[in-house]
Amino acid sequence: MRRAFSVAVLARNAGAVLLIHHARLQLWVPVGGEVEANETPLEAALRELKEETGLVGTPAKGNPLAVPGCPDGLLAYEEHTAGSKGLHLNFDFVVDVDTRDVVGDGSWTEHGWYREPPKEAPPNVHRLFELLRAWERGPFLPAKA
Repeated sequence: MRRAFSVAVLARNAGAVLLIHHARLQLWVPVGGEVEANETPLEAALRELKEETGLVGTPAKGNPLAVPGCPDGLLAYEEHTAGSKGLHLNFDFVVDVDTRDVVGDGSWTEHGWYREPPKEAPPNVHRLFELLRAWERGPFLPAKA
């Protein structure tokens, strides 16, 4: 099975997250795609967001586990099948955007801004929303003494 590093972008505006209905997969998912050669996962996330929606974002400050060396906005890592594209080794980022005005690139058929994912979204998307909301409430780990 083909394997590729990829990213998902939870574009956030005023507490809501952008999800797209992916044309090929027929699922409600965050914007995303594969990491290109000589590109970091964060660079790929910002590029994919711009290419697929026209939005320019800023990575959320910090990361939930406060792991030194992690890029800002890194929420999670997960693996999932991506149809005919094989297994995606996926870095999930939270990126803040100033507007909800999106311009589609043809890879999705509709979009929405959600505080909670639609029931039709796959389980990993539901879990990403849970992680995001937990991060927004405060640190995952107890503060150092």
